[in-house]
Order: sequence, then structure tokens, then C-alpha cells
Amino acid sequence: MPFNDILDRHLDSKKTIYHHEILVKGSGFEPCEKKVLLFFEKYQLVRYSEITIQESTSFSASNPEFHDRLEKAVRSNRRILHTLVKELQVENIVTLDDLNELPQGYKTKLLHVITHFLDGFFGIDTYFYNLVEDSHWVSEEMQSRIGINPSDFWLLSLDARI
Repeated sequence: MPFNDILDRHLDSKKTIYHHEILVKGSGFEPCEKKVLLFFEKYQLVRYSEITIQESTSFSASNPEFHDRLEKAVRSNRRILHTLVKELQVENIVTLDDLNELPQGYKTKLLHVITHFLDGFFGIDTYFYNLVEDSHWVSEEMQSRIGINPSDFWLLSLDARI
């Protein structure tokens, strides 16, 4: 079922609280928390009225749970992207040639959200965000950096209210 306006998905889904996992580089929880809050304070595309970072479920890459949770978070993003692409296909956009005749409206907004997702722009649909690389994914180089200095990388768990 199409949303009324892809940029107001939260209105259609009746969600007011969104959960996100954020990868950030820092010397401990507090410096990482400050970086994440500053990111949201300055970010123009999504505005939350309240952000609660859960210290009890946030941890550095030194924690044995880190890699499993990071992998699950990235997989969640893949599922979200897959769902968005399927939604576009339901709207009969299945080949690149179909874009040539795409009328402005819901379909182009959906394509816009997909493109933002691929380009690394944070949005309400984002489950995992790599603040270090401004990405929804984790590059091999980043994985290597995490492996070399695990205590410098944190996965922060947060809930945000529209």
C-alpha cells in the first residue's frame, strides 16, 4: 500500500518513536554520545524532538556482542532497502528505462528515498547508520580499522521521537 507522501512516512505508519543503531568513533561512551547528538542537532533532513541514547545497550567493538549486532544492523538496512525497491516495483517501475517516463509524485519521491539510502543520507527509514563513513553500510577498510582499534569504535543504540 503506497504511503500518502513518502517524505511523511511516519504519519502513515503512525510511528512516533524510531530506533537506530549508530556506529561512531570515540574514546568512550560519553564522547561518542556527544558526537551523535551533535550530528542530529545539525542534520537538516530529519528533526527529532527527543533522542534517548541507551547506554546499557551501547558498547565498543571490544564487546563480544559488537560484531554480531553490527552485522544484524547492516542486514536490517538491506531488508529496508529491499522493501523500498519492492514498493517501487509494485508501482510498475522495474527497469531503468521505466525511469524515463516516471511522472513526478509518489514514485519519484520513493526513488528519492532509495537514492538517499544508497548515497548515505540518514533518514527515518534508517536502522543502522555509520557516522564515521556517512553510510548505511560498513566498508572493508572500516572493518579493518575496527579490528585494529576496537576500543575506538562504538555502536550506540538510540530511540528518537518525531
